[in-house]
Amino acid sequence: MEVFWEFIIVLILSLFQSLFGIGLLLFGTPTFLFIGYDFESTLALLLPISVTISFLQVVYEKSSIRSLASEFNIFCLPYLVIFLLLVINLGNVIDTRTYVAAALIISSILILNKNRTIAIDTFILKYRKLSLIFIGTVHGFTNMGGGFLSMFSTLVTVDRGSARKYIAFGYLVMGTLQYITLLICGTRHVDLANLYYVIVPLVVFFPIQNLFNKIDDSLFMTIINCIALIFGFLVLGTSFKTIF
Repeated sequence: MEVFWEFIIVLILSLFQSLFGIGLLLFGTPTFLFIGYDFESTLALLLPISVTISFLQVVYEKSSIRSLASEFNIFCLPYLVIFLLLVINLGNVIDTRTYVAAALIISSILILNKNRTIAIDTFILKYRKLSLIFIGTVHGFTNMGGGFLSMFSTLVTVDRGSARKYIAFGYLVMGTLQYITLLICGTRHVDLANLYYVIVPLVVFFPIQNLFNKIDDSLFMTIINCIALIFGFLVLGTSFKTIF
């Protein structure tokens, strides 16, 4: 893939992630997989950018999530590492794209369903630890836990600022651990030259925060839902084309 188009994809997704708190991994992972990148190369490219944006968001957002952080670390991170190691070692046996597509579609349906049953939300709140284990498992195996993390964050926080910080914290610690795991246990060479892409979020993050502050909650959710819906259908169509 030409460096120019790789840069354009990274730039667009970095803008989206800087504004909404999700998008870089949620949309970037299937995008790069379906244009020919393998799973480890996709992670090696996207994770440093994701970690940079997430760090900036954690520092920028003043809301406190300290009481939630230790719970996340204890119940989510171990399963993240276990299933990342599993997919690294089974990379030549399984078609990661299928699982990535399935995770995106399922999470999109759950998020987009405004009439989502109260039972689901009640289950998540009642079994928070199990929900965090599930998020770690999905994210470790597919890098697509962001949708579920977003849904979980809206239930355990009090406002969208706290929710965005919780999501950013999750991406920060998961991304850091994923990248370290890749460096130590990965089966492919990690191209450290791609680290220059971290300049992109450093340039775009702060100017775009003014836009976030001007977007009301309903518009915020409408934009997220519309983009997730469109991308979900695109991934579904590509998955069917690959299968048949």
